[in-house]
Amino acid sequence: MAEQDIRRQTAYICTISMLHKGTFVKKQGWESNYLMTEYGDFSRVNIIAAIVAEDNNTLTIDDGTGQIGGRMFENTDQLSQVSVGDIVRVIARPREFNESIYLTLEIVKKCDAAWIAYRKKELSLIKKIRELEDTPKSQTKPQEAEIVESTSTLGYKERIAKLIKDLDRGEGAVIDDVLKISRINNGEEIISDMMMRGEIYEVKAGHVKLM
Repeated sequence: MAEQDIRRQTAYICTISMLHKGTFVKKQGWESNYLMTEYGDFSRVNIIAAIVAEDNNTLTIDDGTGQIGGRMFENTDQLSQVSVGDIVRVIARPREFNESIYLTLEIVKKCDAAWIAYRKKELSLIKKIRELEDTPKSQTKPQEAEIVESTSTLGYKERIAKLIKDLDRGEGAVIDDVLKISRINNGEEIISDMMMRGEIYEVKAGHVKLM
């Protein structure tokens, strides 16, 4: 059970530079090691980047903010589907060796170059969310507080989750349709937060599904 719980940990959206700026924390027993960063504690990460080098089940990837190496120990057949120059989505666990951060690769999947721009948008929305969370309540405008409190019976996140489920016809719900129907001012931020927390995932650009 403990091992299964570890495998279900959220793969947080982040950049390579975030990883390099973090501090690796080793835990005992079944507790997962994690990377402590100013953006949160990451045991598992989700990165979109270009492969710039590969050799013997080892990749070096670059997302524009930096480069990092990663090694795959299981399901290595995935690496036969990608090559240098490809844009890939990587799900991995941060590790440390000789005081340097690297990745233990779990999933490496080729994706369209359009995902680079989409990921930048995701990261921008996540940054806004974190800035709002860090804003002292005394600096929050009264009008904003009223908007947050005037939720529907289900609540904003629950409403969006229900819409995603209702609009999904097999290939995911179109994000623009969810935003249009929900009429929630900060709908993009909520969707980005749900993706960051692993509550929903992208099946293709602009389409999301519930986990």
